[in-house]
Amino acid sequence: MKSSKQLMLIYGFLSGIISIGLVLLQYFTNSYNSSSLIKLFFGIFPVFMLSLFIFLGIYQSKERSFRQMLKIGLGISLLFSIITSIFWVIFIKYIHPDLLNTLNTIQLEVFITENPNATPEEITQLKESMEKGKSLWAQFNFSVVSNMLFGFIISLLGSSFSKIVQRQR
Repeated sequence: MKSSKQLMLIYGFLSGIISIGLVLLQYFTNSYNSSSLIKLFFGIFPVFMLSLFIFLGIYQSKERSFRQMLKIGLGISLLFSIITSIFWVIFIKYIHPDLLNTLNTIQLEVFITENPNATPEEITQLKESMEKGKSLWAQFNFSVVSNMLFGFIISLLGSSFSKIVQRQR
């Protein structure tokens, strides 16, 4: 069996690389404004892969205490978060600097379509909040926090599930 640190490094790195691959695939196929099914795939698949790697890390670990299993899951999600956040900042700074403008335009069009009675003030407020979120620091922080939140929930579920299975044996 591999040590906890090895499992965190292997599965955290793999999930980060797969997520980066999916971002690049989405970029090269220009599928930001495509069908709902494709958007769902690019939104759900990275979470699914992170979940799979967290479950595998917990399952393959020597540790059987809830606390240690939770640490392994959080370690995997932390490495995943850092890798993907750094890549995301590099991606929006150097590879596709117009991405946030494109996504904001799509979001604004959807808002106007869904809210045809929106006042100009509401639209202006939405534009201002979108502009505030375009800074690299905000993007990095949002990416880390959201990925760690998903990772914590998945780790909690994986550790709980593993503990339940242990008790039934």
